[in-house]
Amino acid sequence: MVQVKSLVFSLTTLLSVAGLPTVAAAAPKENPEVEAGFKEGMEALQNDRLETAIRHFKNILEIDPNLDRAQLELALAYYRTLRYEEAEKLAQEVLDDPLTPADVRVTVLAFLAQVKRDSDVYGQKHQLTPFVMAGIMHDSNVNVGPTDQNIRVGGVDESLTPDSVKQSDNAYVVNAGVSHLYQSGKRVQFGERTGMLVWQSGAGVYTRQYNDASDFDLVVATLNTGPAVLMLRHWRASLQYQAEYLTLGDKALGWFNSLKPSMTWQFTDSEVTWDAVYTHRFYHQDIDKDREGDYFDTGLSGGRYFDNRRVVGSGGVRAIKFIADDDQYGYAGFQVSAGISTDTYKNGSAYARQRYGYYQYDGRDSIFDKERRDREYVTTLGLSHEYNEPEDLLKGWAANLYWERTENDSNIGQLYSYKRYQAMLSLTRNF
Repeated sequence: MVQVKSLVFSLTTLLSVAGLPTVAAAAPKENPEVEAGFKEGMEALQNDRLETAIRHFKNILEIDPNLDRAQLELALAYYRTLRYEEAEKLAQEVLDDPLTPADVRVTVLAFLAQVKRDSDVYGQKHQLTPFVMAGIMHDSNVNVGPTDQNIRVGGVDESLTPDSVKQSDNAYVVNAGVSHLYQSGKRVQFGERTGMLVWQSGAGVYTRQYNDASDFDLVVATLNTGPAVLMLRHWRASLQYQAEYLTLGDKALGWFNSLKPSMTWQFTDSEVTWDAVYTHRFYHQDIDKDREGDYFDTGLSGGRYFDNRRVVGSGGVRAIKFIADDDQYGYAGFQVSAGISTDTYKNGSAYARQRYGYYQYDGRDSIFDKERRDREYVTTLGLSHEYNEPEDLLKGWAANLYWERTENDSNIGQLYSYKRYQAMLSLTRNF
C-alpha cells in the first residue's frame, strides 16, 4: 500500500492560507490503472471539475480500498461540494489508521477542524441577526432647494417662498431591524459544481428626525424576502422582493414595491456583479399622484483586491429609466461610479467614492415650458473603526464617520440646480 505523504496541492493551499502545517506530496505508482486514474482525478480537482474528481477517486478506492491518499483526495472533493459528513468520515478513517505518519496526522486534524467550522456555519438551519445603527447628522439642504429665492419665469421676476429655498438643519438617525437566513440543507448541482439553496429575509425601520425642519422627517419601514443560490468561491445569485412604506413629516408618503435580481461572479482577486431593480411607486397624497410610476435600473459593478486585500478598488455603470404618470417627472439616464477603500490601521478603514449621473426628462417642465436635463455629481468620504479589542468599552460596535457632497447641475438652473452637504457620525452593531 502506498504510504500517505500529504494532502493534495489544493488542500495544501487551503491549509497554508489558514496558517496550518502541510508536507510534501507524492502520487501512487504501483498500479498503472490507479496511477492514471489518480492523475486524472488530480487534474479534475485542480480545475474544479469536482464530480469528475469524485468519480475517479471512488474508482481507485474500489480497486484498492486501503489507499489513504485517494481517500484524502476524495474527502477534499466532498468538502468542496459541501458534503461535510462524507468528508469528515473519510478523513477520520485516515486519521484512525495506525500506519498514518505523525506529520500527516497534523494536517488531517487541521482539515477536520476546517470541515467542522464550515459545517457549523453552513449547517445551521436558521441564522437570526438583529442590527442597530444610531447617529447624528448635519444636512445643509434638507429640502433640496435652490440657493437663490428669485427666479425668472417667462420674462417675469418671481420669488420663491422661504420654505422653498434651501434649509439646513441637524437630525438624529436610527436604523434597526433583523435579518434571517434559512439554509435549506439542499445542494444544487450546476454541472461539475455544487451549491447551496438559502432563503434570505429581513425587516427594518429607518428614521431621520430633524430638529426644526419636521416637515422633512423621514421614516422608511422595509420588508424583504427571497431565495439565493451560493456556489462557494465561484458565484452567487439571488432574487429579492422588497416592500417599503414611507412617511414624510407627519403624513404617509407612499408604498414602493420592488423586485431585485442579482448575480455575482467571484475570481481570485476580484468579483463582478450584475443586478437590476424594478420598483412600482405608489403615492398616498394627491399632490404626488403624477409622480407615480415604474422605475427600472440595471448595471454592472466590480471590485478588485490589492496589497493582500488591504486595498479594494471598485467601479460600476448603471442604466436608469423611470416611467411616471406625468412625463415631466419621468426620465432616462445613467450613472458611472468609482471608489477605493483601504485598511488604514488595525481595526480601521477609510473609503472614497465618486458618482456621476446624467438624466434626461421625458416631458417639458410645466413651470418653464422647456425640456429638462440634469447632471449630478456625488462625492462620498468615510472612516470606520471596529471595536474588537478585549479592553474596548464598545466591544462589538463600529464607529462610522461619513461625509457626502451632492451637486445637481440642471439646464433649468434657477429651480433644479442645488448643492447639498451631509455629514454623520454613527455607531452600528450586529447582535
